Amino acid sequence: MLYTLTLQRITPVTPDTVHLVFDRPAGYDFLPGQANHWGLDIPGFRDAGKPFTITSLPDQDRLEFVIKIYNTAEHPDHDGVTERIGRLKPGDKVFVDGPSGDIRDRGPGVFVAGGAGVTPFIPILLQRQRAGEVGGSTLIFSNKCEADIILRDTWENMDGLRSIFVTTEEDGPLHRDEIDAGFIDEMVGFDNRFYVCGPPPMMRAVIADLRAYGVHEEQIVVESKWLEG
Repeated sequence: MLYTLTLQRITPVTPDTVHLVFDRPAGYDFLPGQANHWGLDIPGFRDAGKPFTITSLPDQDRLEFVIKIYNTAEHPDHDGVTERIGRLKPGDKVFVDGPSGDIRDRGPGVFVAGGAGVTPFIPILLQRQRAGEVGGSTLIFSNKCEADIILRDTWENMDGLRSIFVTTEEDGPLHRDEIDAGFIDEMVGFDNRFYVCGPPPMMRAVIADLRAYGVHEEQIVVESKWLEG
């Protein structure tokens, strides 16, 4: 079943990500961490089928998303959907299917995110914050540079959350590193539950390191295709 969402507002989050707020259709239920697939009310993009995580909470009367915008001139491997999303205006419509996805709140853990891969963790950690259950969790968040950190203030002000920010292409006050086995071992150790989401190369490398260091599959929370691959 497809639902039509009407955009209420769109605001920048970082230089290349935007926060979008839509109305919420009656009966549209979801769990923190789930996503839906989008089509745009634009010829050629109606059946785009791109997945985006819902970043609002299940009891809110709106659907929110934080989406990274890719300029097709700079990223020709992308199909232009997010570039079009960045041009949406209040009143524009998108078409979405029902929520889906395997990332769920399985309890406290280490949330390993790369770039826009942090989005499934936004509602999970906000929900845990509301319940007073953030303690015992760590966010390891990798970006190319410091300006790319999505919702940095939210993470730094979330009582009980340990935030570790990593940059891969910029020297500065943050960790300049890759999230590999040595980094994980130094920062948090492997005796944890791990949530992982980010670019495919990062996902493959982190999951391989977790497995190599004895983290059981049931302690790795990712989209199931990554554990099957």
